[in-house]
Amino acid sequence: MGGVPGSLVGDASVAPGRLPVPLTLFLRFHARTVVRLRGELNSGKAPRVRRQLLRAFARAPSVLEVDLGKVTYLAPETRALLLAAAAVAHRSGTRFMITHASARSLRVLGELGMQRLMDAPLLPDP
Repeated sequence: MGGVPGSLVGDASVAPGRLPVPLTLFLRFHARTVVRLRGELNSGKAPRVRRQLLRAFARAPSVLEVDLGKVTYLAPETRALLLAAAAVAHRSGTRFMITHASARSLRVLGELGMQRLMDAPLLPDP
């Protein structure tokens, strides 16, 4: 069986940019993804926090939880990243939650209007 120049199989010609077999892309879907942050999240650590949040969104979760239980300080840059993540989640239909935050972190995030972007109340850690 002779092949046609430019074809992938046998004598069937394939137009550029088309494959003879339909492809199905499967996204990796996770019901819940948790990002656990810790320590003093100063401006120097903002890039690391950003990478963690991007990796979490790449998993296409239905719920994205950010655990602040071991965070001792939230720099303005980190607060901005959390607000941006909440806004992205809100627009994409991902539920966004912040859990285990200290009273101080909750106060600061509340002052920034975080509650409007979240799918669960900002509550202090019990």
